[in-house]
Amino acid sequence: MKKKIIRKSFISIAILVALLMVSILPLNSPCAFDRAFAAGAPRYVDEVGLVTGTQAEVLEDKLNEVSRRHDFDVVVVVVRSLGGKDERVFAADYYEEHGYGLGDDKAGILLLIATQYRDFAFVTPEGYGTYAFTDAGQEYLEAIFLPKLSKDDYYGAFIAFADAADDFLERAAEGRPYDTGNIPRMTETQRRTARVWAVVYSLAAGLAVALVVTGFWTAQLRSVRKQIFAQSYIRPESMVLRVQNDIFLYRNVQMTRRETQSSSGSGSGSSGSFSSSSGGGFSGRSGKY
Repeated sequence: MKKKIIRKSFISIAILVALLMVSILPLNSPCAFDRAFAAGAPRYVDEVGLVTGTQAEVLEDKLNEVSRRHDFDVVVVVVRSLGGKDERVFAADYYEEHGYGLGDDKAGILLLIATQYRDFAFVTPEGYGTYAFTDAGQEYLEAIFLPKLSKDDYYGAFIAFADAADDFLERAAEGRPYDTGNIPRMTETQRRTARVWAVVYSLAAGLAVALVVTGFWTAQLRSVRKQIFAQSYIRPESMVLRVQNDIFLYRNVQMTRRETQSSSGSGSGSSGSFSSSSGGGFSGRSGKY
């Protein structure tokens, strides 16, 4: 009888230990870490629905993986409106209010998209974030994802941002953050190429529309024949011109003021250091896409 009781007790203890191990081990796994974090503040937030559900899952997995590997939050947030706030201040406030940031200095970077007026901003708290993402590096980062964002390729832009953040953090870990003097020269070339292709695409689209419209009009004018002179429109002997003079009557000139803008196209509107609404120190860039 005692042996049976001891055996049952042993089995119960073994089952309890197994359950404890099962409950503890997943918490130490990377996937469980990501799920636990995502349950509180996901690293990909889309209030508008710019990408598909599958793309959103891929993005969140990628952001989680980069964040975990570098111990540095990499976040993308999409909202509809800024509510009248400055783009960078809105992004910094969102970062603080939702508890983003790892380590003592709350290290991380957040890309914000506001679709109402096509605003964007990315911000990072002062500390390791400003070491990894210097002012010159931030300009380089903007040049990487902004061309895709300007074409409304949101998924491509977000993936490019995550990949670039991974690259920036790798360089910073090696003690060689992107800064003045080591920014790849290809960046400016890529910008010029993107602008050239944008002009080419615009001209091609305009030419295609013009050809379709003029072709439609031409098809309706098949009965019309080209005439060099106007005799065919005058009945014989119906009009006789004895005197022919060209008399200048008047000239009407209208002048309209052409408005000029200080800047055109998409790009950066604000950059450098600033403070959140709570007074926290941040750095980042913002503009229109």
